[in-house]
Amino acid sequence: PVSIRPDRVWSIGLFKGTIAHENFAKTGQGVLQLLNKSRHAKVVKLLGGSSGRDVDKEVECAQLGLPWMTQDHIGDDSDMPALLPGCASYLRISLVGGLIDCGSHDVALCKIEAMYVGDDTEGNDDDDDALDQMHLNTAYLREIGIITEQGRVAED
Repeated sequence: PVSIRPDRVWSIGLFKGTIAHENFAKTGQGVLQLLNKSRHAKVVKLLGGSSGRDVDKEVECAQLGLPWMTQDHIGDDSDMPALLPGCASYLRISLVGGLIDCGSHDVALCKIEAMYVGDDTEGNDDDDDALDQMHLNTAYLREIGIITEQGRVAED
């Protein structure tokens, strides 16, 4: 998060040359999916360590037990892409200004247009510690050997 008033604004990094970067640069719209530790660690290498030009990520996720779902599962009627099931939250974002060239990545400032809580967080509204424990983060990914200390996907 960068700002909360008058709008929630977050910054994101987009690796250049990826389909995600191309799509976001073209449309200025996207969805951030806050991954769940118990459900999504198994797809981090697939989603972050391979290219959608070489691998059908939707098919591969389905084979790993995470078939993508449509936005109607989170009560949104906008034109959002297919989503991973069971995320802690989904944030619909729009680009504010232009992309900022930072070398291997572009940085984007994004307005949070809408925020949806995933099904797996129901009943945890008053328990911030429980929510923190379920979020997938880089510290956990390093601990289980999925990413390196430098933040790159670990080689097999």
